[in-house]
Amino acid sequence: MVSSQVSAREFLFQLFDVLDTGGLVARDRYQEHTRESLKAVVETFTRLSGGETGLGDDRAEALADGSVGVVPEVVLTLGNGLYDAAGQGSRLFRTRSEDLLATPVAVTLTAWQGFRVELASQDTAALDAAAAADQRRRLLVRKSRCEAALAMCLYGASLAENAATHPDPPTRQAAERLLQFLTPLLSWWPLDAAFVSSLQGAGRPVAGLCVPDPRQTRELARDFLGLRVWQHQSHGLQLLLQALQADLEAAVTQETQQWALSLSETLQRAVKVTQTLAQGLHRDSAEQVLCNANRYLNLFGEILAAWMWLRQANAAAGKLNQAGVTEEGFYRGKLQAARYFFHWELPEVAQDLVLLQNQDSTCLDMRTAWF
Repeated sequence: MVSSQVSAREFLFQLFDVLDTGGLVARDRYQEHTRESLKAVVETFTRLSGGETGLGDDRAEALADGSVGVVPEVVLTLGNGLYDAAGQGSRLFRTRSEDLLATPVAVTLTAWQGFRVELASQDTAALDAAAAADQRRRLLVRKSRCEAALAMCLYGASLAENAATHPDPPTRQAAERLLQFLTPLLSWWPLDAAFVSSLQGAGRPVAGLCVPDPRQTRELARDFLGLRVWQHQSHGLQLLLQALQADLEAAVTQETQQWALSLSETLQRAVKVTQTLAQGLHRDSAEQVLCNANRYLNLFGEILAAWMWLRQANAAAGKLNQAGVTEEGFYRGKLQAARYFFHWELPEVAQDLVLLQNQDSTCLDMRTAWF
């Protein structure tokens, strides 16, 4: 049996092996900390929160004697001054880019815990049988989606941290601009990934999991393609390409280099498509360009997820040779999930590339009376 509890191991890997969270101790804001104290914060948080969230994961809400029992219990508190001082309520509506990560993080963790609970319910010997390969595929879908979504959320949080505390002003500005560019993707892809993951488990969205709103998705897609891509002379897109290039070059094993090549080729095609769409916008064909904005959002969402997996694979490959038995299983799981994503998921954006390159107008040309 596999443990259903999400341990600190995943967070420590994401924060300290993939992201350089330990480097924060060199900044003024964290000068009282050490790398070890930051790790202790993560471990303490997961230990303290595990009991509360575990109850909610193990026992669903139940109706008894006309009342709904909610676990953990919710206490209503009104007028306790937690929100803001009197007359300052308008400050609640000043939403920053990093504030938009709260919902994706919560949904990602809910979906991730659902994946771990399902995994814990499996008989290990039966799951390893050759006949259970498709069942392992379903679990790979869940693992690859949930852990990419978590990596995405943490990367967004790291950009927010750099924008606020990095000692170099140009680096702070670049982090803020890249975060602004990525905000529609960070707001949408983790929710969609959690939804897809939940369907692989129960066959329906699980309790407590947000179902992506088509209208909100459409607005995010049009915001991304219609505005964010072109802001500041496409500086946000250029920053993304630069950051991606660093991780493409960091791939050192034969397998990770193959994945890096696959991601690089997909990225080049996406840039070419973007240039074609720019020409369409300049020809006053905005609606024909934006009618497929959802596919553009999906294209870059999958590219961003593939990047997150390349980063994790690079980190795991670097740790594998020095790993013990338990750690080896963890790192091999990372590499196998990355392999799945690059072999099964990333190639599916080929259809998006074709539709966008051709500026397909099938949906735009449809009329209500024809339904």
